[in-house]
Amino acid sequence: MYNFIDSSFAICANGYIKEAMGLKIINASYKDLEAVYNLVCELEDTKLNKNNFTQIYTDNLNDPNIFYLIAIEEEDIIGFGSLHIQKLLHHCAKVGEIQEIVVIKAHQGAGIGGQLFAALHQLAVSNGCLQLEVCCNENRTASHKFYLKQGMAESHFKYTL
Repeated sequence: MYNFIDSSFAICANGYIKEAMGLKIINASYKDLEAVYNLVCELEDTKLNKNNFTQIYTDNLNDPNIFYLIAIEEEDIIGFGSLHIQKLLHHCAKVGEIQEIVVIKAHQGAGIGGQLFAALHQLAVSNGCLQLEVCCNENRTASHKFYLKQGMAESHFKYTL
């Protein structure tokens, strides 16, 4: 049974799905671990600790407030996006935060990242989030432009130790 949010997105009992022009966006599963690992390593431009990654990935797949989506063209996983939902006191509401959006280099610029963003945004809305946030490394200027193009505003600073 489909619960349509708008004309291009549907939430199904078995997962979140978008399909258009040969591209499918679906919930990631454990079998997608290797492809997601490679995509996140590409995003971070480093090899991450595979054991730690596997444990966190597995734990997060079982968390009802974390959503992992993959973009598939034909049989290939070409993109990944994640959304974490929290109830925040200072908003007195749920807030969704995009943690990762990555598309393999050969497919960048084709609108796949935008479709992942739109799917994550719709998930946040359908889960009652008041706001959608994303933090992005200050060196990723192309990503800054991408998020502005998606309608996001530069309104916060993030500090780390």
